[in-house]
Amino acid sequence: MIPFLRSNHIRLIWALLGGILALQSHAQSVSIQGKVTSATDQSALPGINVLVKNTSTGTTTNADGKFEINAESNAVLVFSAIGYITQELEVKGRSQINVQLSDDTRQLNELIVVGYGTQKKRDLTGAVNSLDSKDFNKGVQTSVDQLIAGRSAGVQVTQSSSEPGGGVTIRIRGANSINANNEPLYVIDGLPVNNASVVPNSTLVNEQAPRNPLNALNPNDIESVEILKDASATAIYGSRGANGVILITTKKGTKGKLNVNYSLSGAVSEVTKRVPMLNAQQYMALLNDLRADQKQAPEFTAEQIAAVGKGTYWQDEIFKKGYLQNHQLSFSGGQDKFTYYASLNYLDQKGVVISSGIKKYVGRVNLNYTGDKFKFGLNLNSSQVKDDFVPNGVSVNEGAGVINTAIFQDPTLTLKNPNGTWTQTQIVNLENPVGLANEVSDFATTNRTFASVFAEYYFLPELSAKINFGTDRQDSRRDIFTSRLTKRAEGTKGIASVLTSNASNNLVEFTARYSKALNKDNQLEILGGYTYQEFVVSSLSAGAQNFPLDALGTDNLAAGAQTTFSLGSGRTKNQLLSYLGRVNYNLLDKYLLTASIRADGSSRFGDNKKYGIFPSVALGWRIKDELFLKNINTITDLKLRASYGVTGNQDIGSYKSLVLLGPQGQAIFDGAPYVGISTTQLPNPDLKWETTTQLDIGLDFSLFANRLSGSIDYFHKQTKDLLLQLPIPRTTGFTTTFKNVGGLKNTGFEFALTSINVTAPFTWRSSLNFSVVKNEVTDLGALPYILGGSAGFTNDFTIIRKGDPLNAYYGYVVDGVFQQGEDIAKSAQPLARPGEYKYRDVNKDGTINSADRTILGSPFPDFTYGLNNDFTYGAFNLSFFFQGVQGNKLFNLNRTESENPISFRRNRLAESYTDRWTPTNPTNANSSGVPVAVSYTSNVNSRAVENASYLRLKSVQLTYNFPSARWRHIKGLQVYLTGQNLFTITKYTGYDPEVSAFGTSNVRADYNAFPLSRTYTAGVSINF
Repeated sequence: MIPFLRSNHIRLIWALLGGILALQSHAQSVSIQGKVTSATDQSALPGINVLVKNTSTGTTTNADGKFEINAESNAVLVFSAIGYITQELEVKGRSQINVQLSDDTRQLNELIVVGYGTQKKRDLTGAVNSLDSKDFNKGVQTSVDQLIAGRSAGVQVTQSSSEPGGGVTIRIRGANSINANNEPLYVIDGLPVNNASVVPNSTLVNEQAPRNPLNALNPNDIESVEILKDASATAIYGSRGANGVILITTKKGTKGKLNVNYSLSGAVSEVTKRVPMLNAQQYMALLNDLRADQKQAPEFTAEQIAAVGKGTYWQDEIFKKGYLQNHQLSFSGGQDKFTYYASLNYLDQKGVVISSGIKKYVGRVNLNYTGDKFKFGLNLNSSQVKDDFVPNGVSVNEGAGVINTAIFQDPTLTLKNPNGTWTQTQIVNLENPVGLANEVSDFATTNRTFASVFAEYYFLPELSAKINFGTDRQDSRRDIFTSRLTKRAEGTKGIASVLTSNASNNLVEFTARYSKALNKDNQLEILGGYTYQEFVVSSLSAGAQNFPLDALGTDNLAAGAQTTFSLGSGRTKNQLLSYLGRVNYNLLDKYLLTASIRADGSSRFGDNKKYGIFPSVALGWRIKDELFLKNINTITDLKLRASYGVTGNQDIGSYKSLVLLGPQGQAIFDGAPYVGISTTQLPNPDLKWETTTQLDIGLDFSLFANRLSGSIDYFHKQTKDLLLQLPIPRTTGFTTTFKNVGGLKNTGFEFALTSINVTAPFTWRSSLNFSVVKNEVTDLGALPYILGGSAGFTNDFTIIRKGDPLNAYYGYVVDGVFQQGEDIAKSAQPLARPGEYKYRDVNKDGTINSADRTILGSPFPDFTYGLNNDFTYGAFNLSFFFQGVQGNKLFNLNRTESENPISFRRNRLAESYTDRWTPTNPTNANSSGVPVAVSYTSNVNSRAVENASYLRLKSVQLTYNFPSARWRHIKGLQVYLTGQNLFTITKYTGYDPEVSAFGTSNVRADYNAFPLSRTYTAGVSINF
C-alpha cells in the first residue's frame, strides 16, 4: 500500500528536486552566429526569435536574417516566428548554425478524429471541437470530463456532485429530451461505451447522484478529445447522436528509443464555503424570541444561553482537509513498423467530508503495427475503482444524509455523551451527523476492462477494409452496513445490504474505405460499414436486519433475522444493428461536400418501427482560396460551413414497447404462499426513437499568419417524437402508457477565439469561448403541462409547458413582507399577520392559491464562457483559466427547509436571526419566522429559486521546465504548482451554484449536495 500523501510527502518532492540538482553537469559557454532563411525561396528572414531552450536568453534576426547568441555547448536553440514551423537544434559545441524555416501549414493539415476515421482540419465541414493536452484543464484531474470542463463553446459540463468520483452532467447544445438520456455518446478508441455507472444505487442511503462512468479511465492517458456537435458530425452515429458525441483518443507510442515518464503529485483540499447557520446562543435566543412573539414563555434562561457558548458548529465537525496523491508511470517507444505505449496509474483521494474518498488503479497497453499493406492495433484498459461513500441524498428526518443533518441539527448538542456514545436527540428528528458518517459503512468496488482490437488491410493504396472488435465489461459490488448506534437502525439492530451489478458491451464492426485523388482537381473518399453491438446488464441484491453484533457488517448476512431477509435480481438486454455510409468530396481544394447516412435497428423500438434512417449533408467553401482573397495576407484562412441532418436518441430504456409481466401481490392456497404474475405494461408496437433535426451554419477564420483564429456557429435543433407517459382510460386496466409525442427546440450560437498576443522571448496566448443556448418546449401533445421534482418535504417545483424552458422552476413570487399598519384584511391574504411574506396575486383574482404559481426562472443559463491565458518566459509557464455561466437559477431546498421548518427545533440560516422582521426591524427582506396561522402557498417561491450565475477561477498553474541538456540520463524534468477553484464570484447562498442533487436529470436543485473544494497541488514529472 502506498502511504498516504500529506504535507511531508510534498516536501519530499522538493527534496528530490534538490538531489537531482546535485547531478548537474557543467557545460562551457560558446558564442554562436548564424543565418535564418526561408525554405521556400532561400530569402533572408528578419525578426525570427532565437531562444536558448528552457531559459530566458534570446535574440532576434536582423534585416539580413543573421543572429548572434551565447549559449552552453550542449544547449538547444529554438527558432520560431508566427507563420513558420518552429525548429529546435542542438548546439553540440558549434559556433556557426544556419537554419531554413518552412511555412507553417500544419494547423490546417492537422488530422482531426471524426466518426470512423480522421480528416484534415482544413477539410472539415462539421462543427467539431478538438482538444489536446495543451487545451486540457490544469491540475490533478480525476476524470476525462474534468479535463474539458469550460473549454468548449456550447458544451456545459456540470459537476453534479463534488464527492470524489462523483457524477457529472454534460449538455452539448442544450437538453433534447424529457425522459430519455440527455448525455452524449462516449467513444473510446473507436468503441462506443456505456455512459452510465454500474455502481448500484441504494435506498438505504437515499442516493441520487450517480458515479462518474469515466472513472475507469486515467486522464493522463488521453491524447485528444474531439467533441462532435452538429448533425454532419454526429449523424454517422445515428440513433445515439442527438446529444452529441465525445471521441476520446488515448496516447500511442512513437518511433524511437524507450521513453519512460514518472510523475508524482500531491494535493490538499478544503471546503470553499460553509452555509452560515445559527450558533448555539443565536439559536436559543431565536427560539425564545419566536415563542415570545406567540405569547409563550421562553424556553431558555439567560444563564443557560450565556453558559452554552457557541455550541457545536456541525459543519466544522464533518468538514476536514482532503488529501490526494497521484502516481503515473508510462513507457513508450517503437521501431519502424511497431510502436507501443503502456502506463500504470494509482490515485488515492480523501474527500473534504469525513468518510468520503476514492482509490483508483488503472493500467493501459496500446500497441500499433503499420506495414506496407497491413495495420494492426490493440487498445486495452483495465481498472479497479474503490469508492468510500458518505451517506447523502434527498431524504429527510432520520433518512437524511450527513450534510443535511450538519446544517439543521441542534447546535446545543455535544458531539458525544460522557460515556463515549454519539449524542442523539428526540427533539429534532435528525441523526448526529458525525455519528452517521462513522456508523454507516458504505463501500463499492468496481472492476472494468474495455478493449478494442482492429486489423486493416490495403488491397490497393486507395482501397482498404477494416475489422474492429471491442468489449467493455464491468462488475461492481457495494456493501452497506448501518450500525445500531444510529437512530435509523437502533430499532432493527443493524441493517446490511449487498448489491452487485454486472454489465457487458460487445462490438463487432466492419468498414471499407476508398480514397483517391481522381485528378488534380477532384478528391473522393467513400466509407461504408456494418456494426453490431449488444448490451447486457444484470443485478443481484440481498439484505438483512437484526444482527447479534455490529462487527459482522455485511460479511455474514445469514446472521440476521430470517424474517428480515430480502432478495432481488434483474437483467436487461438490448441490441443495435447498423449500416452506415459516408462520402467526402473535394473540388479544387475549395468546395467541400460531406454526406452520410446510417440505418439503425434497435431492439428497444416497437415491432413496426425497428429501423430508423439518419441522413446528413454538409457543404464547405474555402473562401480564402478564391482569387479575390488569395493575395490578402492579413487573412490566413477563411472557410464557410453549412450542414443539416437527422439524429436520434434510442436511450429510452429497454422493453418500453413490449407487454411486461411482473409480480402482483401474494395469495395463500392450502396454507402455502403464492406470488401472482400479471401484466404491468401495455405494448406499443409503434414506439420509436426520439428524432432531432439540426441546422448549423459556421465560419472558421485565421488572421495575421494564424496569430488570431477562431470560429462562429449558429445552430437550430428541433426534437420531436419525445417519449412521454400519457394517461389512458382505466378500462384498459392501466392508467398510463408510453407514446412518442412532444417536442423541444434548442437554438443558439457559439464563438471561439484563440490569439497569440505577444511572442518570444515572452509569449502570451489566450483562448476564449462563449455560447448562447435557448431551450423551449414546443409540444406536449394533449397534456397542458407536467409538474416534476421531489426532494425532502417539497414536491412539484418544476414545470414542463409549451413555450417555456424545460423543467423551469414553478412557484410563487414573494413581493416583500407585510408591515404593521397595512390593510392586510383587504389583501389577497386576508388572514396573514405582519411579518409574513406577501405573495404576488399573478392572476389578479384577489386571492392567493395554486393559480398564482408562475415561472420563477430557468435552470439553463443565458450564456456560458471560458477564458484561458498562458504566459511563457524561458523555462517558466504560468496559466490561469476562468469559467462562468450567466442567467440561470437554482432551487435551494435548504432555504425552504430553513424558512419553513418541519420542526420548530431545527436550526436556521443565520440571516433569519440577524435580520428577521420585528416591529422594531421592519425589514422587507425576511419574514418574522413565526409559524403562519394560514398557509397560502407551498415552499416553492422566488426567495428559494436563487440566481446561480457565477464566475470562477477554475485553475492557476505555475510550471518550471529544467534545461534538459544539463541533466545526465534525464531527458526532461518539470515541476509545477496548481490551484483549483481558488474563488467563485456569485450571489448564490448555497455551497456551490453548479451542483445538482439529481445527477444527470434535467431537474436541478441543491439539496445537501457535496460541497465544492479548493485544491492546492504540487507535482513533478521526469522523463528518462
